[in-house]
Amino acid sequence: MQSENGRQSCAPPGTPYDRRMPAILYPHPPLVGEGFVLRRFRARDFNAAVAARADPEAARWVNAISFAAGGAMARYLEAQRRRGTLLHFAVVDPDDTEYLGEVILFLRSPQAAELDIGEIAYVIAPAARGRGIAPAAVRLLSEWALPTLGLARLQLSIAPGNAASVRVAEKAGYRYEGLLRSLKVIRGHRVDSLLHSRLPDDD
Repeated sequence: MQSENGRQSCAPPGTPYDRRMPAILYPHPPLVGEGFVLRRFRARDFNAAVAARADPEAARWVNAISFAAGGAMARYLEAQRRRGTLLHFAVVDPDDTEYLGEVILFLRSPQAAELDIGEIAYVIAPAARGRGIAPAAVRLLSEWALPTLGLARLQLSIAPGNAASVRVAEKAGYRYEGLLRSLKVIRGHRVDSLLHSRLPDDD
């Protein structure tokens, strides 16, 4: 499948990741869970994503979207995909009529000797919370990314006090490793993070 600029952006099932090429391909067809689909984030998802991150329950833990419009955000995400740094998924209902949230896969920097390591972040829209979508989406993406991209490790960074995200990590098969001090900057403030990880041979 090709992106809006004509370049290939999605890979058929079973396509191995070619390490000679920096770009990462989205899975094609999209990843499907129970009651949701993970597909490439599009410009039309922008307003719903901004609103989800602005909700008070989410705003405590995640940064606001820094773009002024969906088109600019979509172009940035496509550029980062081509550089091999991230894949940004929208979580939508099976008919693609309801925005349920977002899940993002970041690839860590080989320049810092963090080779084949990914990190996942997620935000669920207020109306979609309580359905088990977050752990199911994180598990689904993890079980695709580890073998398909040849990753040796996936991790989640969770703010202390975010008990809901800790439960998501546990349900998605991630193991708690410890507290990292002053790891992230969230809405202008440096915060500690609880680190959880999942390896290819974890149950």
